[in-house]
Amino acid sequence: MALGPVAWLWERLSGWQQDQVEAAVKTELTRLEGLLALPGGAPRLLADRFADRLGETGGEALVDAPFPWLIRRGLVQRQACSDRRCDDGIRLDSGGECENCGNIIHIRRGRRARVAAEVDARSRGISAAERQAAIEERLRQLAVVDAEDFVWRRQRAEADQARRGAARAEAEAREERERQAAAAADAVRQILPCEDCGRDRSAGLCEACGYRRRTEALTVEAGLIAATWSADLADPGDVAAVTADVRASLEADTERARREFLDLMEPGELEADPVAAAAALAFAALQAVEAALPEYRGSALGRLGQTEEAETEARRAYRTEQGRRWFQHNPHGAHAVAAASKAADAARARTAHYLLTSRLEQLREQAACTEQVAAASWTDRLAQLAARPLDGDRAGVVIA
Repeated sequence: MALGPVAWLWERLSGWQQDQVEAAVKTELTRLEGLLALPGGAPRLLADRFADRLGETGGEALVDAPFPWLIRRGLVQRQACSDRRCDDGIRLDSGGECENCGNIIHIRRGRRARVAAEVDARSRGISAAERQAAIEERLRQLAVVDAEDFVWRRQRAEADQARRGAARAEAEAREERERQAAAAADAVRQILPCEDCGRDRSAGLCEACGYRRRTEALTVEAGLIAATWSADLADPGDVAAVTADVRASLEADTERARREFLDLMEPGELEADPVAAAAALAFAALQAVEAALPEYRGSALGRLGQTEEAETEARRAYRTEQGRRWFQHNPHGAHAVAAASKAADAARARTAHYLLTSRLEQLREQAACTEQVAAASWTDRLAQLAARPLDGDRAGVVIA
């Protein structure tokens, strides 16, 4: 379809020339398909282009050299403007006139009119030929200025692109350095012993101790949650008693979870890998505390929702919703009561969440002020370190 208008020229080509033209046509068809919104229209567009080019030439009979004509004229898209969809002022995607070309023509006509007005104002009484020559000379000068401006803008764009490329390369190099530094730091961290149990090459904290820390943090959190409604927040002894009761309950749950896990293990399986067994037991205890924490939170929200603050907010929301203008005609009707009850429940829940958050923050601040961790003396620490066995690498270093 694309080569239909130039079939007679095709027959005049040699075999090598036909291969070259075929490859060029396929490339152009692929490019045209990328410009169209709907697929399948590229062959018709290229056939129309060949027909237009032949019309400009005067027909196939006037083409003396078919191969150069097809490659350099028939196939070439002639953009009349900067729009890549423009071909001789026609939009390839829509088939209509190129609006960008119209704008350029309008600009050029406006410039020519302004130049003519300037020439007329500056040179009065000159002949028509001299006037035309002056206009053309001024237009050439403006064209030179535009060309210089275009070159300057292109150079600036290239400089900006080079600067962005350099910045991107620098950022990539910096990221690579940071990645290598992080990898080196991680390699150093991997050989550190566990801070809690002293197990070598644990990256500062072994898996089992990590689970134990999380279990301890959640146990403390559960105790504080329970204390928000069942203890006098101004009495540290009362708060400590509640947290102690919660801890005892959770320790019983974790002990039960450990026994259930041990019952599922095969005889001798724990002794085969003590490290993995300790991590598995610690994880079982963590799961038990994680399962109990939502219950403590739900119970606290339920109790805080029954406080005087929550009831006051619920009554206020009930009255506000009941007094809406669309319920004024029947404030005690079924719809009004249902909407008011829903608003009261939402206000009660919001107040309960607010009380829980604020009281937890108060308890954490009190705990941070009163908690004093006694640091072990150097005598005890040195005794513990001396009792720790040395691995082969460290023993070799000490001997050396």
